[in-house]
Formats: sequence, structure tokens, C-alpha cells
Amino acid sequence: MQEIDLDITRLTQVLGGKLGGNVSNVSAAALGESSRETPWRLDFKLANVGQTALLRYGKGCSRNEVLALQAVANLAIPAPKVLIWDEDGSALGTPLFVSEFVEGESLLAPMKEGEDWAIDLYIETACTVQAIRSEDLLEGVATKLEVGESAADVLAEAYKTFVDKDSLIETAYRKLVDMQPDLPDTQFSNGDLWPDNLLVRDRELVGIIDWQHAGFSDPLFEFLLPFFLVPELRGLGIEERFCIRKGFDPRALYWYHGLEFFDSLRWVLKTGKPYEMHTEESLRADLERWATGS
Repeated sequence: MQEIDLDITRLTQVLGGKLGGNVSNVSAAALGESSRETPWRLDFKLANVGQTALLRYGKGCSRNEVLALQAVANLAIPAPKVLIWDEDGSALGTPLFVSEFVEGESLLAPMKEGEDWAIDLYIETACTVQAIRSEDLLEGVATKLEVGESAADVLAEAYKTFVDKDSLIETAYRKLVDMQPDLPDTQFSNGDLWPDNLLVRDRELVGIIDWQHAGFSDPLFEFLLPFFLVPELRGLGIEERFCIRKGFDPRALYWYHGLEFFDSLRWVLKTGKPYEMHTEESLRADLERWATGS
């Protein structure tokens, strides 16, 4: 296991100074593959009482995440509290971000099992977060968050990025332009409404995590991502239920699915890597079926 690339003695001193007490027995464990971008679970004692926090440092720090968490700190949503934010690295020579650590289970597993409570909670959480208005956020923060993209922006940027605009790309693009429905205004989001980022205990939501890309985006395009990447979530009527709950026309889902194929193919061609189970070949086949209506 890779050890954290920080001076633990100095980190202990910084924690004590920032948290206002004697800190001891500091240890860190990488949450996922160890790297400077990886979040770390931080265990320590504060005044001899066991504590757990989440730590990011160096390249793993996101100013946007800190701003977002500060912006929603007084709202009735379970987001981690920011404990330490040293953006200029004055304490340890590298940016440092420490927040509350949320203990809970991912909502993804019960959703994949089709459990009604989990599906209801996912839809309700998405709607609650998207209902947050700029004026609800900490004053002066909303304008500093990532602007995000509308679905029309996603389409335009994807088309511009294609190097080789072959006949399939042109056909699909023209159909997307011609069939574009009335798009909703961008709404607030944590930037990654993925069921793994919704943590639960005893069927209650206890935390929404990973706010690095929080900002304002197309509410339906973002909501649909899990269904594009997790086959077990498809065909359960969740997408349609969300549309009805939000007052969107469920017939718009067809257009959004085409946009998913189009934008994902652009990403795969640009990076040369598959997007989860979606490869260039599978995406071309999906996009052709969508474009031709076959």
C-alpha cells in the first residue's frame, strides 16, 4: 500500500492548530488507487477522542468543491462540512483540504436490485439538489462555481471536437439539431449525481459526496448518466418517473439518449479509451441505430 506523501508529524501539528486541540495517532488510508489525486481517509485522535475525516492534497484538491460545500453548508442537504482549506499550501507546502468523513453505504447496489425505496430516494435527492437556486447559496459563491453546460452546449462542443466528421457523425448531428426539444434551464447540481455518491444508512440519506464539478447544468442530461453506464438500471421506468416528477416531457428521452451516444463517441475517439463498457465500435452501432431509427 502506498503511504501518504505528506509529513505526518507536520500534518498532526496543522490538524491540531486548525481544529483547536491536541491531535495524535494520525494515520491515512487511500480511498481507491493511491495517487496524489486520491482522497484519503484520515483517522486521528482529537483531545483523545477518535475522529475520522477525508483529506485531499496537492492535485487532489478542488477549489470548486470547497466553494460548493461552503455554499450549501447552511442548507438542509447532507453535504460534508469543510474543516480545513489551505489553498496556497502555506501549512504543508501543498494545497490541503480536509472535510467531514461520511460513513454510509452506496445507493447504487439497492438501485440495481430495483428496490423501490432506493429509486424513490434517488429521484427525490436529485430533485432536491436541483431545486437549489443561486440565491439560496452562500452569498457571492454562486458566481464562482463552474458555469456548466446546457445540453445544447454539449452538442455543439461534441460536434466541434470530432476531427473526422464522417457520414454517421453528420447524419446524427443533423438529426440532433433538427429534433432538439425545448430544453430546460440549467439547474444546480453537485456535478456528479451518481448513486455511488449518495450514501445511506438504514435507508436514510446521510451524505452527498464528490462536489468537484458542482455548478449549473442540464438537469435531465446529468440525471441520465447512471442509466447510460449501468445496464441494470435501464427499463425500470426511473427515467420516465423523473421526467414526470420534474414536469419534463418523457418523449425528450429519445433525443437525450442520442446525445449520450454522440457525446460519448466524441470522448472515446478523443481519449482512445472505452467509456466503461462503451467502445468506439459499440457506440457507433448505437448511434447508427438511433440515427436511422432501426
